[in-house]
Amino acid sequence: MSEPIMPTTLGGIPQSTALAEASPESLSDLFSRDPEGFSKQDISRIVETLRTQRKAWALAEASGKKSAPRAERPDSPRAKSMAKLLATKTAADLDL
Repeated sequence: MSEPIMPTTLGGIPQSTALAEASPESLSDLFSRDPEGFSKQDISRIVETLRTQRKAWALAEASGKKSAPRAERPDSPRAKSMAKLLATKTAADLDL
C-alpha cells in the first residue's frame, strides 16, 4: 500500500489522490455492473468479500460491540436547543 499523502489545498479546496489510488476492480464496481455479465472470478470475489464481512460482523456481535448510535429524536432536549440555536443564529454570526 502506498504512503498516505496529506491533502493539499488549492484555493481553499482540499485536494487528494485517493481516487487515483483506488482499485478499478473494487467491490462497488462489481456491484454496479449487470449481474448477468459476471465472470466466475467476479462471483468468487463477491462471495469471498461477503463471507469475510459476515465473519467480522459475527465477531463484533460476539464481542458485544454495539452499532453506531441512532439519530436523536427531534423532541429531545438537545435537539430542541440545537434547533433554537440554529433559528437564532446566522452563518455570519457563526463566522461561517
